[in-house]
Amino acid sequence: MLEPNTVAVMILFGLALLLGVALIALSALIGRVPKDIVKLDVYECGVPPSGTSRERFSVKFYLVAIFFLIFDIEVVFLFPWALIFKQQLSVGPMIMIEALLFIAVLAVGYIYIWKKGALEWQ
Repeated sequence: MLEPNTVAVMILFGLALLLGVALIALSALIGRVPKDIVKLDVYECGVPPSGTSRERFSVKFYLVAIFFLIFDIEVVFLFPWALIFKQQLSVGPMIMIEALLFIAVLAVGYIYIWKKGALEWQ
């Protein structure tokens, strides 16, 4: 005999599968449009395209994006730290040392990518 929670989860998965299949089928039925060469053309703000739309981006572009995400996420971790630091003044020095170590790791990472030239554009 199945537990009620298991039955509920199985019903939920079944409904999710049914909804997914129904939406894909509806899109295939309703969403068909005749292929037009003008609609398939690359659109660049009204300017005729200069080159192919399949050009490759530089790897440095992706590196800068990844570095931005890493540093952005790490800075987001400093906000909860600031709230805890204000509330937990009894263990303040320990929290401050941890924060300084965290910022030091950030600085080492930043210096590393700077020295490697990952932030330089050619």
